[in-house]
Amino acid sequence: MEDHTRCSDTDDPLDSFKLPKGKGGVSILWPSKWSSKIKKLKDGNERVIAVNITSTNDICLINAYMPTHTTNSQHEYMECLDIISDIIQKYENTHKIVLAGDLNGTLQTSRANKHDKILRQFTGDVNLTTGVEIENTHTFFHHAGNSSSQIDYILVQDKNLVAEYKIEDKSSANTYIQLPDDKYQYSSKKNNKGKRYSYQQQ
Repeated sequence: MEDHTRCSDTDDPLDSFKLPKGKGGVSILWPSKWSSKIKKLKDGNERVIAVNITSTNDICLINAYMPTHTTNSQHEYMECLDIISDIIQKYENTHKIVLAGDLNGTLQTSRANKHDKILRQFTGDVNLTTGVEIENTHTFFHHAGNSSSQIDYILVQDKNLVAEYKIEDKSSANTYIQLPDDKYQYSSKKNNKGKRYSYQQQ
């Protein structure tokens, strides 16, 4: 396997032996045999990464782990969306755009905290959708069972990219999408240690 990974402390100026144990990050994984078709991009930050995938329809895949909703967190949240917007504007004329990850905001109108409102406005502004209607299945479950929500998404500008969108209820593979043209699948996988996003070829 090959990967494009950034951790929360990627830009930490401390010497390596003084660095605290990593607490999170974002990563895109793919089989080594695909590496000739995948280019890691320098765009992004420790929460946003991207790769370009050469195919019949070239794809710019953006993976994000957005800030958790806390007091005044909307400022950092909007900064990450600005970075995503810059990547979209840079590549949307030459690539199909796919945004995937833990967006820590929901597109469902049943909830409306600050992140939710900002995310819905943003996805409308840059024309990102799930491509098809999706079920009201939650992808996040609080460890103590206090709450749950749908905050993990795979979004596209071109709805023709999406053949199927399936969310597995409380499964290790929470979100699944199949791109019809090149028989690629993109899955968002969760476990107790974090998240992993990877393309799978049929």
